[in-house]
Amino acid sequence: MDPKPVNHAAWINSLGMSFAEVPVGTGSILVAREETQERHLALFRRSRNQPFSHAARPATQVSWTEAVAFCDWLTQRERAAGGLSFRQRYRLPSDHEWSCAAGIGHLESATRRPEEKSNRLPGHYPWGRAWPPPQDAGNLCGEESAGDFPDNFIAGYQDAWSGGEVHARASGPNPYGLYDLGGNVWEWCQDRYREDKDWRVLRGGSWKSARRETLLTSHRTHDPENYRSDSVGFRCVLAEE
Repeated sequence: MDPKPVNHAAWINSLGMSFAEVPVGTGSILVAREETQERHLALFRRSRNQPFSHAARPATQVSWTEAVAFCDWLTQRERAAGGLSFRQRYRLPSDHEWSCAAGIGHLESATRRPEEKSNRLPGHYPWGRAWPPPQDAGNLCGEESAGDFPDNFIAGYQDAWSGGEVHARASGPNPYGLYDLGGNVWEWCQDRYREDKDWRVLRGGSWKSARRETLLTSHRTHDPENYRSDSVGFRCVLAEE
């Protein structure tokens, strides 16, 4: 059974990050409707004497370690201000929670390892079942990027961005009111890809992604916890401990 859309009424936190409810198992969590932006990280980075920007675009060059530290900082900040209870916290989504947000959680086992589930659902993309993607699918590596990536672009698809540009809400919303679960930037998850490595799971593809396999909703890739890239960012969730 396909997941049912839920109320798109958003909860907005002290940094202006908007969250929507996503069912997970018998409960639910709040998932950021957009990827974390440079402006959301500004106060956090300033507190650590790091360069920062107030740009309203998805943050890139963010390691898993930094993303986790930001979630912890924001949790403590909002608890101290009375905006969160001591049972609530911001964190990265689990691999299974990310699948639920992207609409395939009901098709996967919540207990299997990410590596075991990667690419197991052919024909399921964040935007639906079509290939090439429909026009509002997101910031992918389409024909507009053929000059930059002549051997790696999606024939029959074009979007408005090339050359590494990333934009908030580059895709249309999914049934839960979430944007950019396909393309734009890869998104860190909590989980290890393999238990014996510090490789953390990344989901969703990026502006560099063109291969069908890479853009499957079930695709997982991985990188070390301190890895940074112009195609990697993250999305927060808010849940009870």
